[in-house]
Amino acid sequence: MCTEDIAKTAFRTHDGHCEFLVMPFGLSNAPSTFQALMNSIFRPYLRKFVLVFFDDILVYSPSLNTHLSHLETVFQILSTHSLKVKLNKCSFGQHQIDYLGHTISGHGVSVDTSKIEAIINWPRPVCIKSLRGFLGLTGYYRKFVKHYGVLAKPLTNMLQQGNFLWTPESLNAFESLKQALTSTSVLALPDFTQPFVVETDASGTGIGAVLCQGGHPIAYLSKALSGRNLTLSTYDKELLAIVVAVQH
Repeated sequence: MCTEDIAKTAFRTHDGHCEFLVMPFGLSNAPSTFQALMNSIFRPYLRKFVLVFFDDILVYSPSLNTHLSHLETVFQILSTHSLKVKLNKCSFGQHQIDYLGHTISGHGVSVDTSKIEAIINWPRPVCIKSLRGFLGLTGYYRKFVKHYGVLAKPLTNMLQQGNFLWTPESLNAFESLKQALTSTSVLALPDFTQPFVVETDASGTGIGAVLCQGGHPIAYLSKALSGRNLTLSTYDKELLAIVVAVQH
């Protein structure tokens, strides 16, 4: 805690007046402050061999010797900033790990199988809240699903006020999304030292793109068209696909 902020954390118990000297859980801006700290101290190495999401630090390397060197760098940074890690929560020298709902290995990135099981077993939503939950979970993995936006369009339409009604089209979309998530391919890991290729496409109802490297897909992007965009010419829709892909 900054010296001037310590008093702001004061509270009183039967043992007396207490103040936090380090940032505790529960403060409204604690998550963003901690993430900003982690980004700051690891900035020279982010996306080179380190990824950080709050207190989850992922160190990746092409070989064991390089990995040991990378780990040494990470530990030195943590030590310099008086940050500690708990040994029983660490895994070292792994060839495959589950990280933030993804399974990552030398072959690429795939959806965590436990999440796929949750999607398969998701009952048909009976209200907007449960439908939002389903779309939130599947949407998190949209980069694995080609034409996700078009597939999910009948369901997102149901989120509009007074439009929660299951139809054959929306039921088919619900089952199609489940099926699409169970048959996702392994996405390649990006190499930021090599060029990327973006392939785009457009149809009557949607636009899509795929980010590739070396002929292997890294992420899919899809968006259903609505309003005036539906009346655009094929040329303009393809141009829109390029714009959306670059902005994304």
